[in-house]
Amino acid sequence: MDNQIMLERSAPVDDFNSVAPEPGFIKIDISDGISSCGEVTEGLGRVGKLLTRVESDLACSSQKLVNLSILTMHVATREGDFESFTSENNSVLIDSAEKALEFDLLTGILDSEVKELDKIICNLQTDMINAHEMISSFRHLGKTSLEVERKLHESEESLKKSQDQVSEIKVQCAKFQRALSCLDGNKNWIGDQGLDLAEDVSAKIRMQTAEEQRQNLRMLEKSLAREMDLEKKLTESRQMEEELKLRLISSEQELFCMVEEVTDFYQRHFEAENAAEVLTGISKDLLNRQQMLQFYLNNSTQRETELRSKLSGSIENLEAKESALQKLESSNARINDSLKAQNDSLKTSLTEAEDKLFLADFEVFTLGEILSSLENQLKESESKLLNEQVQSDESQEQHNVLYTESNELENVVEDLKEKLSKAENRAESAEVKCKLLNETNIELNEELGLLKKSGITPEKLEALEKQLKESDIQLHHAIASIEASQEKQSMLYLTIKDMEDLIEDLKLKVSKAESRAENAEGKCTVLSESNAELSEELSFLRGRLECLEASLNQAEEMKMATAKDINIHAKIIRNLLSQLAVERERLHRQISVLAVENKILIVKLKKMDENASAVLSHENTVNCKEFLFSKQDLVAAPARGSNEVTAGSEVLVC
Repeated sequence: MDNQIMLERSAPVDDFNSVAPEPGFIKIDISDGISSCGEVTEGLGRVGKLLTRVESDLACSSQKLVNLSILTMHVATREGDFESFTSENNSVLIDSAEKALEFDLLTGILDSEVKELDKIICNLQTDMINAHEMISSFRHLGKTSLEVERKLHESEESLKKSQDQVSEIKVQCAKFQRALSCLDGNKNWIGDQGLDLAEDVSAKIRMQTAEEQRQNLRMLEKSLAREMDLEKKLTESRQMEEELKLRLISSEQELFCMVEEVTDFYQRHFEAENAAEVLTGISKDLLNRQQMLQFYLNNSTQRETELRSKLSGSIENLEAKESALQKLESSNARINDSLKAQNDSLKTSLTEAEDKLFLADFEVFTLGEILSSLENQLKESESKLLNEQVQSDESQEQHNVLYTESNELENVVEDLKEKLSKAENRAESAEVKCKLLNETNIELNEELGLLKKSGITPEKLEALEKQLKESDIQLHHAIASIEASQEKQSMLYLTIKDMEDLIEDLKLKVSKAESRAENAEGKCTVLSESNAELSEELSFLRGRLECLEASLNQAEEMKMATAKDINIHAKIIRNLLSQLAVERERLHRQISVLAVENKILIVKLKKMDENASAVLSHENTVNCKEFLFSKQDLVAAPARGSNEVTAGSEVLVC
């Protein structure tokens, strides 16, 4: 039982110190501003690491406190033995001295362990302060900071409980130290008792045989070798666990980073898809606009061709009309020349007739009055004819002016041609009538000559009067025809005015068409420029689309590669976890087997100690060398006990 107490009391301080973090390593620069999402995630990762360390240290400290509480209980039981050692007589001095030495050693170990645990708790308090400072900088995150604060509050409560337990253990240690201070006045007595105890132990050792000592030494060496191997294996397994923990942490960080990268990649991919869809919609709109513009351009070109064809046709028609009008002007000039020549011939013939009539007047005095009346009538007819000729000339001039003004109308020109042909026919009929009048005048002159020669009869005078009446009637008909021609000319003037209005309207329409053509040309130039710009934009957008497609392909390749890497890392982590589980099971089995073997060895050692005490009671001689050897064994026993306690504490922890 005493050896079991020794095993339980000395917890693995090295193990705990290996897990405990250094205070200088945990201090983190909180003054650095968290400016981006990456820094925020790094800060949260640091806080998480710090909390995991604090929780693991609290778990180890709680386990150590349990072991120390058990050790304090055993030390308290040994305190009673120490009090009995101070009060008992010399008869039971040997057993009480051993118990007193054990009490002294246990109190020293307890004091050192409590001091180390106090240092660890101080480090944990500094870690808590750093964690509070880090969490205060992440208050804006909401739920995540609240969860971290909750965990930190729980760890603070557990730390307070452990501090209370440590204070209680410190009180117990102080009580034990006061009990040990009672021995300061009796140092000589304790020294004598120690010498007697050493003599008794040496006597017991001499009573043992050499073979038993060798066997015990061999068993102890084997147990020590096994314990050393176990300690090495345990240290290796702890190192492996720490490495695996570090690997797991790094793999978790990598997975977190990979998840963030994948999310960023998916966000970028989604943004790129949205941009590609937007660009495709824009390109479709641009294509539709280009098609509409092309359609408008085609329509405008068709309209331009139609307008140009119409303009060319109108120009050709105008040229044809101008040529026809020129021909009409030339024909009118010819007609005027012929009419002037005929009028001149008529004037000459009339002058000749007048001369002849004057001669006839001299010759025929009796018929003077009749001839004078006839001459007056003839003069009136001539004046009327002259007036008609002047009016016809004026009408012809007006016709010419109207023909020059009506440059673009074929139908009117044709009508004018028909009317001119009718006027020519009428002029010809007037010429025929003039010829007839000339013939009648000639006949009258001949008749006058005959009358001069033969004499005048009343019948002839009546015939002449009839002829004069008929000539008057013919003159009236000519005047009526001239009036009808004047009315027709007035109608022609009206039609010409209407045609002038139509020509002006057509000119306005032509000017409007020309302005529209100019506007269409300007629009065509603008559309051609916009078409060129749109083609450039389309080429640029196509290049951008190609670049985006290439980037999307690269992103998909990167995604596939990252997915493969993630799968590989996940497989590696699974394999490592399976190996860890196998190693833990193997170590648990080995530790259980070694614990059983240690118990068996402890039982055997107890039996051997009982036998040795029975044999050594009969021996009394002391050898200095054997005493020194026994002293070395006594010094090595606590070390073996500490090693055994490490194994036992591992068993308890597991």
